[in-house]
Amino acid sequence: KDEAMEKEISEQKEWRGEFLKKVREYKNYTVERLSEIIKVNSFYIKAIEVEDPNNLPAPVFVRGYVVQIAKELGLDSKMVADAYMKHFNKN
Repeated sequence: KDEAMEKEISEQKEWRGEFLKKVREYKNYTVERLSEIIKVNSFYIKAIEVEDPNNLPAPVFVRGYVVQIAKELGLDSKMVADAYMKHFNKN
């Protein structure tokens, strides 16, 4: 375990796509493997990570996908989804 990364994760408040990607990579998940486990198309996972609203469905679905990603990565899914959607809804 990387203590610095664990600390960064535990103190994170923003939860942007870029940081979700960083956590996914830190926990050794490929987009494909995560997609298979949580049953969300890898296209959407990538779009969430780069925060590309043009390639994402309605916000209610995006929130659900972010919740699934967070749960699988062992994160507080409500906190992560709330923080992600706060930014996402501004786009």
